[in-house]
Amino acid sequence: MSEPAVVIEDRMYPGEWRVEWYDDHKLSELAVFSGRNARKRAIQYAELQYGDYDDVSFGS
Repeated sequence: MSEPAVVIEDRMYPGEWRVEWYDDHKLSELAVFSGRNARKRAIQYAELQYGDYDDVSFGS
């Protein structure tokens, strides 16, 4: 069974947001969003493409 997509800010490039999708616990697809409203666009993409996503953030 496929897993939900993961929306996460890139750790090396703050401000860039990644949508990662795993199948069988292996990274299968990756989309990177940068610029204005990058996080919002990444979430919209994840919702449209995969229907379900986890919004992951790293604590300070």
